[in-house]
Amino acid sequence: MLNAASVRLGARFGLLEHGVLRREGLSEGQGAANGLAPLLDRSVRALGWRASSLDMIAVVVGPGSFTGLRASVALAHGLALGGSGAVVGVTVGEALAPALRARAGDAAIWCVSQARRGRVFIERPDLNDAPINAAMLDALPPCDGSVLVAGDAEAALVDALLQRGDQVRRAGIAAPSVPEIAAAASRRLSGALPPRPAQPLYVDAPEARLPTAQPSA
Repeated sequence: MLNAASVRLGARFGLLEHGVLRREGLSEGQGAANGLAPLLDRSVRALGWRASSLDMIAVVVGPGSFTGLRASVALAHGLALGGSGAVVGVTVGEALAPALRARAGDAAIWCVSQARRGRVFIERPDLNDAPINAAMLDALPPCDGSVLVAGDAEAALVDALLQRGDQVRRAGIAAPSVPEIAAAASRRLSGALPPRPAQPLYVDAPEARLPTAQPSA
């Protein structure tokens, strides 16, 4: 399992065997996702495994950090090249959905991820096939009744909704656990979740510019 969607929370990996978590690790700081490969390699070796023996590689595809998603998804596909394991992408909301539905009652569920410049990505795991949208914290979409909020931007979003006078509750869950991500990947493989390519899910267009022309000498 690989999850580098959140800049604030760092890049994580986990290794499970028959549903039991055997190893878990965290890479933090600048370029955290780039530290996943050596950490993962050491853990695989410590268990006496080989990367080629992994039968499923679950990776969080978004929403979240452009750089983190790109690096972790590339690592997942690189691992799969050396073996027969399937690469399965899941979103943050898909992994958190069962836990959030158990707490929500009649409330709507907003799973929010930090974006750039005071914006958040809003995923609605309580609604089938709902698109993931981006919104400014001071221009959030309207709420239809009460809302249960989770994700790495939970605190900021709850504050914004309370200031607006909405009914809101905090789930207190910043990110899915290793078993939750693996369970969502298994649901996708079984067909319980609709197909999704194991590629970075970019809600915002990447900030990339073509090289500027240099003046001739």
